Amino acid sequence: MASSTQNLEEMYENLSFEEEEGVLFDEREGGCQQNTYILVGSFLTVKNINFMAMQSMMASLWIPREGVEIHDLGNHRYSFVFFHSLDIQKVIDGGPWSFESNPLVYHRLRAMEDANLVPLNKMEIWVQVHDLPSGMVSEKILDSIGSQVGDVIKLDPTDTNGMWKQYMRIRVALNIEKPLKRRIKLKRENGSWSWINFK
Repeated sequence: MASSTQNLEEMYENLSFEEEEGVLFDEREGGCQQNTYILVGSFLTVKNINFMAMQSMMASLWIPREGVEIHDLGNHRYSFVFFHSLDIQKVIDGGPWSFESNPLVYHRLRAMEDANLVPLNKMEIWVQVHDLPSGMVSEKILDSIGSQVGDVIKLDPTDTNGMWKQYMRIRVALNIEKPLKRRIKLKRENGSWSWINFK
């Protein structure tokens, strides 16, 4: 019996763990961390996507320095696995993206999220704000206007530097399940109002 117990202890001591794709073991935290450089996406089309052609096209568009792995998850979902934070951020900042005129809607996967269950209903785009009355260009006003269209991501930093422009730009995460607003009514303190148009 003692010999059997000793053999088991020796077996446990000799156990080793191998890394699996997308999972990192961090002994400082005493647990596993999911790779945080993953986008899960779907193209807005009911047609079947030519996976090999899409794989090649997206990789050539993005040109990530550390490479990208693209996997078909089924049900028209794909995972885009990057290996550096700068590569995934470049793709997020550079969107929207499309393949054969079909827009790509994606979500950055967080730890413990299921790639097959995360909602794919938001797309980041730049919105042009036209006909903004003079004297009403400020970060606060632009942020408030952008929130009428979607979740404000950022403002164009060149828009609030005092120079006259035909339009301002706001980057928003647009909910594709809701109709896109074309204009909103802006009311001033004196009671007058004007239309602000989006393009």
